[in-house]
Amino acid sequence: MSYTAQELNTKIALQRRVQGVDEIGQPIDTWETYGEAFAKVEPLMGREYMLAQQVPTSQAKAKVTMRWRDGVLPSDRIVARGQTWEIVDVQNARFRNFELLLYVTTIE
Repeated sequence: MSYTAQELNTKIALQRRVQGVDEIGQPIDTWETYGEAFAKVEPLMGREYMLAQQVPTSQAKAKVTMRWRDGVLPSDRIVARGQTWEIVDVQNARFRNFELLLYVTTIE
């Protein structure tokens, strides 16, 4: 589960839902970018994909590996390569605060 700096070759934007109101006072939800990072984005394949599909709530289609960053939540989303991805799960690899694994699925 380690990586080299060269593998973190995809720039991602981390976004969080922000609730506000429009001009006439109606509540609206928007997405605000709260951070950017370089990450490794790779599709789930083989055994890892099959294990992810056995969990009834899992829809993970890809794994994003990035340097540790505190405060990333499953309710957030990322934008990578022009595509928006919903975060399904956030894992602190080996609980070392060194790398963060995000399991993501595409937003339809």
